[in-house]
Amino acid sequence: MAKTLIFDTWGTLVDNYSISDVLEPYVNEANTAHIVAHDWRFHQKWAMFYTTLAESFVPHPDLTEACLRWALEKNHIALSESAIKEIVSQYHKLRAYPDVINALKDLKKQGHKLMIVANPTKKMIEDHSKYAGTYPYLDEIISNGEEVNAFKPSPKVFNLGIERAGCEKSDILWVTGHFWEIVGATKQGLKTAWTNRARQPMLKIGVTPTYTTNNLQELANILSTERERAEA
Repeated sequence: MAKTLIFDTWGTLVDNYSISDVLEPYVNEANTAHIVAHDWRFHQKWAMFYTTLAESFVPHPDLTEACLRWALEKNHIALSESAIKEIVSQYHKLRAYPDVINALKDLKKQGHKLMIVANPTKKMIEDHSKYAGTYPYLDEIISNGEEVNAFKPSPKVFNLGIERAGCEKSDILWVTGHFWEIVGATKQGLKTAWTNRARQPMLKIGVTPTYTTNNLQELANILSTERERAEA
């Protein structure tokens, strides 16, 4: 039974696409803001993958800004340098998914240690966790970008989490909204929970998450039931 839950945060606890709220005043239209937010996030993920694979690490704030510039150029939007810097500075303004706060409360009541191991800098994670309201429920925040100069799904990231969890590997549950992260964690021998809010099909490559749920509250409920049965 899991003792330590290690969470991703972007796309797992907080919604990256809520950055469109920040973008809208600069692009003057909600739909355009959503399109830019989608392109920004898409290229951010892709750039993290290939810079890690090429062992050509770029610090997360610099990569985030570069991907915003790419998304604006793709959509033929010209903004001032001051506007671009201001948008990037507000990347902490990300909303928690609706189920997350109550689920974290439940998981804490169950006695789990709750950690984040994620790509952004520690300050970026702390800032958006405070903005979203998840911060009070977290026992530790770790930036793999800062500590191992690698982004997910590099094995360095999962090994960092294992080292810092403070328990046996068999007592760790890696929780994420991203299937590629499930693949990386499974490869390192970890139990996994895929919070599949987007109802995406599972890629048939021989990797199956330990748990698959539509939201984090479902996972909290499952773990609570398992604990009750074990204690009965």
